[in-house]
Amino acid sequence: MNFLMIGSGQMYASMIISGFIVGYFIDYLAGTTPIFMLLCGLLGIIGGVQKVQRMMAQMDKAEQIRKDADAN
Repeated sequence: MNFLMIGSGQMYASMIISGFIVGYFIDYLAGTTPIFMLLCGLLGIIGGVQKVQRMMAQMDKAEQIRKDADAN
């Protein structure tokens, strides 16, 4: 379980970084100010939070199933 928690932090950080990188390249190609970089970075933050929440919910569910199996 601890390795999954470490992985979720890395996943969150990578989604944020990739959002900023994609936004930077869109700005570079369009020749605009860093509006797309900020928008894609914000989308990366939102997507990262959702992904980590989903992963934590699955981990809680698996832990509850394991506890129920141990109790019986």
